[in-house]
Amino acid sequence: MEFALLLVFALVAGASIVIAKYTDTGGNPYPFNRKDSVFSTVEATFLSLLERAVGDKFKIVSRVKLIDLIECKPGLSKKARRAALAKAKNKQLDYVLIDKTTMNIVAAVDLVNNSNKSGHKAQKDWFVNGALESANIPHIRMKVKTGYKANEVRSAILYKIGQQPQPVRKPRTRIEKPAVLSPSQAKAHSTQLAEI
Repeated sequence: MEFALLLVFALVAGASIVIAKYTDTGGNPYPFNRKDSVFSTVEATFLSLLERAVGDKFKIVSRVKLIDLIECKPGLSKKARRAALAKAKNKQLDYVLIDKTTMNIVAAVDLVNNSNKSGHKAQKDWFVNGALESANIPHIRMKVKTGYKANEVRSAILYKIGQQPQPVRKPRTRIEKPAVLSPSQAKAHSTQLAEI
């Protein structure tokens, strides 16, 4: 009986030590809070601009892992495959454009903050660039700046993917002129309205 109590006490003590190791000081194993927004202000603004620029033609997916866009070529040794996948696993692209009808990958878009050398993707990642080029996926790097216009972004993206930008036509607005009625037609029309 004493041995059973001692065993239960040892199990409880061991469990409490393990639990204490994996929890914060408050005893919560999930020390998380919800973020206010998924995107930074710059990312949200640029996403809105991208949707206005090419949203009619492409689906826009954000924060895509490089490994989701590419795969290793056949015939690669296991060691080379493992090394390439290990490099690609932690790389991420800001936006990916996908054709709305075929759902094929069209291009990858990265925002670049060149204001200083430690800015967001200020230094070109040669591995990402080479991997996308090898997979025939255009890599579009756009500088973070204010004042972009949707048609400028659209033209730049279409140029980079090898399509000619279509000129944007303004819809024609027709102004209907009032019909000219004779005095007797006007009187009949107004009488007809009054009877309703």
